[in-house]
Amino acid sequence: MADVFISYAREDRARAEQIARGLEAQGYDVFWDNEIPPGQTWADYTEAKLTQSKVTVVLWTASSVASQWVREEARMARDKGKLIPVLLDGSMPPFGFGEVQGADLSAWRGEANNPAFARVVEAIRNATGGPSGPPNPALLRTPPRPAFTPAPAAADAGALSPIGYVQKCLRMYVNANGRARRAEYWWWVAFVLTLAIIAAVIDSGMGAIPGEGPVGIIVSLALAAPGICVGVRRLHDIGMSGWWFAAAFAALIVASALAAIPALALIGLIILLAVAVTMIFFLVKDSQPGDNKYGPNPKSA
Repeated sequence: MADVFISYAREDRARAEQIARGLEAQGYDVFWDNEIPPGQTWADYTEAKLTQSKVTVVLWTASSVASQWVREEARMARDKGKLIPVLLDGSMPPFGFGEVQGADLSAWRGEANNPAFARVVEAIRNATGGPSGPPNPALLRTPPRPAFTPAPAAADAGALSPIGYVQKCLRMYVNANGRARRAEYWWWVAFVLTLAIIAAVIDSGMGAIPGEGPVGIIVSLALAAPGICVGVRRLHDIGMSGWWFAAAFAALIVASALAAIPALALIGLIILLAVAVTMIFFLVKDSQPGDNKYGPNPKSA
C-alpha cells in the first residue's frame, strides 16, 4: 500500500517526479509513475493504487484542470476525505474542488527546507500518521534532470504581466485564499475602471444614465466577486485578515447611502472619505516579507 498517490496530467510529468522525489526523501512510499505492468489495464491498475493509498496529492495545472482522468481521481480522493491539492502554475482547481485548501508549490524547485513544501509534508504526515520508511536525504542531493528546471523567463514574465494578473483574478473568481501583491490588485483596478468607462459610453449611447444603465449594472455585478476576492488577498499579503476588506466594503455602501440623504450627506461623505483613505493606505503597502499564515510571498513565486 502506497502512502501517497500523485495524480497529474502527463504534461506535468517532470514536476510530478520532482515532488515524488521530495516525498520519497522524507520516507514516504509514493505511487506516481503511470507505467502499467503487462497484463493489466491502465484504469484498473490506477484505480487499485488510488483506492489503496493513504492520501492523494493532486497537482493542479492548466493541463490537469482540463484532464477528465485527473478530475475523476481528485473526485474519488475528495469523497474519501484524503485529497491534498497542490497548485503548480496559478491555475485554480475546477468547480467542485475549490473548497479544499491547496498548497502553492509554483516556486518550489526541490529544496528540502522550502516552507511551502514543508506544509505539504506536514499535511501528508497528519493524514497518514507518518512515513512508512526512513528518510533518504540522498534523493534530494541527486542533481535534478533538465526537465526539472524552472519555466523560461518569458513564461514567468507573461504570468506577471498586466494581462496575467487580470487573468489570475478571473480564474480565482470566488477564491480569496492566498496573497496578492500590489501589482495584481492595482492592475485589476485599472481593468475594472476601463470596463466601467466603456460601459458608461455604451449606456450613454443607449440614452441611459452612465453607471445606472443595463451595461454598467451587468459589468458591476459580474466583477464584484473577483474584486472582493483580490482585495481580500491583497490584505492577506500584508498580514491582515480579509474581513477588514469586507467591513470596509460594507462601510462604503452605508456611507454612500447616507450621502444620498440631504440631512446626513455631510456625515456620509466624511465616513466615505475616511474609509477610502484608510483602505488605499493599506492597499498600497508592500508585501509582508517571507511567508505568512495566508501563504508564501507572491513576489517569490
